[in-house]
Amino acid sequence: MSLTTNDGLRHALSRGAIALSIAFAVSAPAAAFEPQHLERLRATKACEGCDLSGAPLRGADLPGARLAGANLVRADLRGANLAEADLERAALQEADLDDANLQRANLVSAELGGAKLRRADLRQAVLRGATAAEADLSEARLEQAYLVKADFTGAVLAGADLTGATARDLRLFRARLARAILTRAELWGADLRRADLADADLRDANLRAVDLTGANLRNACICNTVMPDGRTEVSGCRACDRPRTPDSGEKPR
Repeated sequence: MSLTTNDGLRHALSRGAIALSIAFAVSAPAAAFEPQHLERLRATKACEGCDLSGAPLRGADLPGARLAGANLVRADLRGANLAEADLERAALQEADLDDANLQRANLVSAELGGAKLRRADLRQAVLRGATAAEADLSEARLEQAYLVKADFTGAVLAGADLTGATARDLRLFRARLARAILTRAELWGADLRRADLADADLRDANLRAVDLTGANLRNACICNTVMPDGRTEVSGCRACDRPRTPDSGEKPR
């Protein structure tokens, strides 16, 4: 093999190695949490704007924590105590908050897309303007939560309790609300197009100006419910006495 050929081979291999290095750099996941930020949070319960992405915080006791603007993407917060925590504008996409305590937490404008909040306690939490598209809130407790102008597009709220929730202009397009409790919920102007409300309890709820186009209301309890046109519906009161069935498993089309 000639010297020219060897030089060409070396150059080709060098270019290939550089290209491979660039490819790995581009495809590498974002950096994990900053260890000093995690230490600060554990020591002071305050880390506003910190990078805690993917942080191991399972069962953490952080009531009243100050985490406004923090990056908690994919963080493990299962069973964590975040009661009355300030999570305004926090990034919580794909975070695991199953069984977490978020009572009275401030989640204004928080990003919760794809997050897991199964059985989470969000009683009296404030989620005004929050985004929780495709999040899983199955059997979550949202009694008296403030959900005005939040976006729950495609979210799963099967069996969730939203008794007395304030949810004006809430976006629930294609959301799964089978067996959800919406008793006395204030849903004025909400978007429930193609939502699954099978076996949901809508007693005394306010659905004034709600868009129910294509929604599934099979066996829903509609009793003393204010309908989109402003009339009070009582014809569905019998459905309220039926035993609640398991999740229908139906996905909005």
